Amino acid sequence: MAYAAPFALVAALALSGCVQPGARARGVDEDETKKPRVTKDLESARELDQAGVHAFKTGHYADAIRLFRAAYRKGAPSSELWNIARCDERLDDGEAAAQAIEEYLAQRDLSPTERGDAERELRALSSRPSLLTITTVPSGAVVVVDGKQTVGPTPLTVEIAAGSHGISIHHDGFITENRPLTARFGRAVIVSLDLTRPTR
Repeated sequence: MAYAAPFALVAALALSGCVQPGARARGVDEDETKKPRVTKDLESARELDQAGVHAFKTGHYADAIRLFRAAYRKGAPSSELWNIARCDERLDDGEAAAQAIEEYLAQRDLSPTERGDAERELRALSSRPSLLTITTVPSGAVVVVDGKQTVGPTPLTVEIAAGSHGISIHHDGFITENRPLTARFGRAVIVSLDLTRPTR
């Protein structure tokens, strides 16, 4: 995903006057990012945007998200939503990134190229594989994923494709456990089970 340059700048990133990482920019309060977009204050939006760029470049992605969101609320263009998605990706939060891209795609001011890039990025986020980790007590169980792929023994970690899956966990002397699970946006999926013996 490409990073959108600050809306007020064309050729270069000018970072003078930016807040320091972790500091609160002028005009941002705790509820700022929850307010609806109602009035334009482009001077304040520009300042917030530039502070967001600084926070992004210094690795303070959560701060950058708050600043880009506040800039958007004050009238900055839709590219702020793209920037928020980029920050979410750096924070390894694919679901939040996808939500930001969906919000971006709902805007009416996107060019066909911008819309196409965003749609491709959303598909890529949605299809990220996840790591499935399974632990059992006792250990040593064999796992069948989707009725065909056998892995094990537990504890184990295996990559699974995005989507719905079924797992079956077998251990001699214990009841077989069958579980559905869903892998989304590359998030880790963790299954931890205490296996039980059959009743006599």
